[in-house]
Amino acid sequence: MNGETNGHLPTKQRAAQFHPKDKSVHVNEIPVPSIKPDEILVKVRAASLCHSDLMLFEPNDQGLVLGDGEPFTMGHEACGTVVQVGDEVKGFKKGDKLGWLPIVDCCFDCEECQIHNLYCERGESKVQGMTVDGYFQEYCAIKWRNAVRIPDDMDLDACAPLFCAGCTAFNAVTDTLAELPGKPDSTWVAVIGCGGLGHLAIQYLKAYDYRVIGIDLSPDAIAEAKASGADHALNPKSGSDYIQQVRKITGKGCHAAINVTNSVPAYSSTPQLLRMNGVLMVTGIPQKPLQFQAMDISMNRIRVRGSNNGTTPRLEKCVKFSHEHGIKPHVTQFKLDDFEETLKLMESGRHKGRLGVLFD
Repeated sequence: MNGETNGHLPTKQRAAQFHPKDKSVHVNEIPVPSIKPDEILVKVRAASLCHSDLMLFEPNDQGLVLGDGEPFTMGHEACGTVVQVGDEVKGFKKGDKLGWLPIVDCCFDCEECQIHNLYCERGESKVQGMTVDGYFQEYCAIKWRNAVRIPDDMDLDACAPLFCAGCTAFNAVTDTLAELPGKPDSTWVAVIGCGGLGHLAIQYLKAYDYRVIGIDLSPDAIAEAKASGADHALNPKSGSDYIQQVRKITGKGCHAAINVTNSVPAYSSTPQLLRMNGVLMVTGIPQKPLQFQAMDISMNRIRVRGSNNGTTPRLEKCVKFSHEHGIKPHVTQFKLDDFEETLKLMESGRHKGRLGVLFD
């Protein structure tokens, strides 16, 4: 490990890198990045895996070009402490605790960037950790306009999942609730997928006082849903008809369903969980295209909406709400040398919450 000595930054660091040529992962020694005027150099405290990191190893039909070219550091979900700021950086200083979003080479100001920086009108946006160096390394350079300060009394060791899973779940919840006029304590929302993203969606929904049903095929995820406060947690493989169970619990079906999985079959069955004019929130991204019945949509039997990790102003709201309501990501952390094993554990699905690396 290369640490700071007498206030001087090291020149080298260790990083978990994806090698596109053979789709392998290795811990390499690489230079500590130099920052541009609009960048912040962060000493990473924690970084966590997102299921979309696995997309690097799989073909996809979403038009996403991932992992092309030279080796790069994986990871797009992290937090840490400021060690340097560029001349154009505003509002941040050395020692600040930060989390941030991963889109770079965007303008932040165009019409498209107000929705999502990935679609900046420049057409040059990149995702750190997907095509350029991300955060499974000891130091990283980030754009200051992506950054949000973390309150001093929040546990930095556990905060990393808030900066993809957390903000995505928070946005999915708030976008869903904007569609629901009823009283929270009589309004049912299903969360399909109760792992790294879903367990946070459940916590946010319960903080807003909504009734929640968690649905997952994994016993570990079902246990996580219950621990996160779900009113009911159902496993479709349990042998009973979970759709009928949902209808029995809710009367006519859920008012909304937030699907955070990458499973086409899970999406295909989600409309059956909904009552008339229910909201289907598309949040998880399967590798294959989704199909919905046009008549279900045109006749308003279901309303299909979408949500994502969003923009910096929305991230600020997520961190503030999480702080005020004690939202706690469940993250199991490993050392950088164990990164390949952590990836395999993520692929297996035999884990609770998020998986990540804690740096010294």
